[in-house]
Amino acid sequence: PLMNFTVAVDDHLLGVTHVIRGKDHIANTRRQRYIFDYFGWDVPVYRHYGRMGIEGVVLSTSQMRQGIASGEYEGWDDIRLGTLRALSRRGISPEAVRQAVLDIGIGETDISFSWDNLYAQNRMIVDPVANRYFFVPHPVGAAIRDAPHHVARALLHPNEPERGTRVLPFTGTVLLPRQELEKHPSLIRLKDLFNVKVSYDERGYLFTYAGDQLSEAREAKAPIIQWLPADCALPCVLRTPEGDVEGVCETGVMREAGSVLQFERVGFARIDDTTGDRITAYFTHR
Repeated sequence: PLMNFTVAVDDHLLGVTHVIRGKDHIANTRRQRYIFDYFGWDVPVYRHYGRMGIEGVVLSTSQMRQGIASGEYEGWDDIRLGTLRALSRRGISPEAVRQAVLDIGIGETDISFSWDNLYAQNRMIVDPVANRYFFVPHPVGAAIRDAPHHVARALLHPNEPERGTRVLPFTGTVLLPRQELEKHPSLIRLKDLFNVKVSYDERGYLFTYAGDQLSEAREAKAPIIQWLPADCALPCVLRTPEGDVEGVCETGVMREAGSVLQFERVGFARIDDTTGDRITAYFTHR
């Protein structure tokens, strides 16, 4: 009783006009409204909201605190948690969070927060500004026979050629994503480079230059995949809520510390650290 009396008096003396709080306080609202009416004070506008759930993340502060203390979580910005600090570390902008919450609105019904809606809002913000780079997960070395030396020039942003290009020299051996080769393609297109015939024998994969024409790759429905020169790729770990993905990335990523970029064919990521023995990136969304 004293809590409700104290809150009502404080709200009156402070000139509070609107009170927004969880629906578990509806009973307290009735008691506090009674006190306002009894003294003849102007009653604030009360709004109550239901519990918000976010699929796949921990929201309970007590569980978070216990997990951090036990070492299960790295801290309040561990990307498996549903904190604003965790979202920020992944590269989710404050404006995207704000707009996603506004889209949901305030109501007394319990709701489930939509990751898809949040990602869509964030994508509209980061897509126009994020530079593009290659990240090759679980790389496999591929020596390509009969291929001429070539220098690939890929745009930093497909809609803004004035930003410049990334230079990727081909000198004979490239790094390719292992999961793409496990699909056993007969022909692949190295993005912004050339076509490669893939065959197999008892020694493993065999890679042979198959021409420059993109139209031929499209006609054959060959997958267009990211790649990196074997002699100028940087170790990189892409941290996701499901676990770490080891790989390599372009050297230009070193200039993107603290920024959100797009790893082509992988998704958006925030570059967290470029000072160690490998680059650390946090997966944002596709």
